[in-house]
Amino acid sequence: MNNKTVGPKEGLGFGIVGLGLLLAFLPSTAQKIADLEFVGSEAFVILLGAVYVLAFLVIAGGLAVAFAKFDDEE
Repeated sequence: MNNKTVGPKEGLGFGIVGLGLLLAFLPSTAQKIADLEFVGSEAFVILLGAVYVLAFLVIAGGLAVAFAKFDDEE
């Protein structure tokens, strides 16, 4: 019986898909946040901050993949 679990390759793939979804919805979400009554900021500033956070996550993920030891016993 060969039990297969989710490994680092699958996690990496779904993480990239998640980042793509975040990027797809980011502009409209930033505008919706800026349109809120109690927010005194422009959509550009919100979008810029969100892009910086996503850039950090992509760099951290890239470093994690670069230094990860993948086991190819498939």
